[in-house]
Amino acid sequence: ALISKGGGIFDRSAKAIPLSAEARKLLDIDSASASGEEVIRRILAARVDLLYNGGIGTYVKASSEDDAEVGDRANDRVRVDGKEVRARVVAEGGNLGFTQRARLEYWARGGLINTDAVDNSGGVDMSDHEVNLKILMDLLVKKGVVKGKDERNRILMEMTEEVATLVLADNANQARALTFDGLRSAARYEEFVALVEDMLGAGVLNRADDAIPTQAELLSSPERKRGLPRPLLAVLLGHTKMWAFEMVMETDFPDSPAGRPFLEAYFPRPIREGFAAYLGEHFLRREIVATAAVNHLVNNAGITFLSRLMAATDAGIGEVMTAYFEAERAAGAAGLRQKALEAGQAAEAEQKAFLEIEQGLETAALSRLKDKRVAAPTALEPTRVQT
Repeated sequence: ALISKGGGIFDRSAKAIPLSAEARKLLDIDSASASGEEVIRRILAARVDLLYNGGIGTYVKASSEDDAEVGDRANDRVRVDGKEVRARVVAEGGNLGFTQRARLEYWARGGLINTDAVDNSGGVDMSDHEVNLKILMDLLVKKGVVKGKDERNRILMEMTEEVATLVLADNANQARALTFDGLRSAARYEEFVALVEDMLGAGVLNRADDAIPTQAELLSSPERKRGLPRPLLAVLLGHTKMWAFEMVMETDFPDSPAGRPFLEAYFPRPIREGFAAYLGEHFLRREIVATAAVNHLVNNAGITFLSRLMAATDAGIGEVMTAYFEAERAAGAAGLRQKALEAGQAAEAEQKAFLEIEQGLETAALSRLKDKRVAAPTALEPTRVQT
């Protein structure tokens, strides 16, 4: 009852599947039947709004790759090239539905695609929240604050929907971050290409493993007006966050007043309201703060923000993050972002409003960092108090 008119369920290995008029039109097939393998290839290349894959299997490669390089022999006979995919948008619900080179090839032809890591990050995020909540609840049970397993389970169940909301918000912000950096990289293309080369030089990226185009290929790309390829930005986003997390964990930021709000905001309201006094005892509190703070900053300020301001001011990563969050609070940025979301503007106008907010925050953060550098005491100066 849920299948569209003309559709059906068929055996993938069938030698001949009877095709309805609707199926023949969608799949651009003139004959009355086709093999299961041919139908799959036609589905992958159909002219549709959205192509969504689930489960396992790599169904799309780049035209420059051969099937042996993909390493998925079970799907060799149904696989297509990225340039053949005509869907406007691709969502990878399964792991590695496209090779990274296939994503780049598809994007170069005008398609919109992230990476499987981005499209599947909700499950990872949910598991992260589950583990951290259970660690906290077990602590509360041991302390007698929560009376036994039954109360623990009841509290966990009551928080299910709010945890889902937090996870969805995290993932929506991450996807939006790619759009923002797409716009930024279109305006400052050479800067972003330079960042790619810096990350390669530092060993953060691996050109072969991450399928990174060469500097010459990026600089000569006919698509540079669209910015860096979105699948490439997705790779840069992930590596930037991992690099920043490792750097921040070496500082005192996770234990600082600037970091504390991220620990509280990570947990659902019942935890914040009923058990906030115990959050500081969570043995992964530093990791939670570092992860949440890095996610928030990079998702809003972009992948080049931290390295740019660290280079411009000679400040450490903890100082840069603190300056940004202080600027956020002073400007009431949360309210400004919410106002932009609720204004009912077209996507382009909404994106412009967000980027203007971030530009203002960057200017304010940079000013704070420079002021602190100027005001810092030296061996020849008396100590001064900044008010």
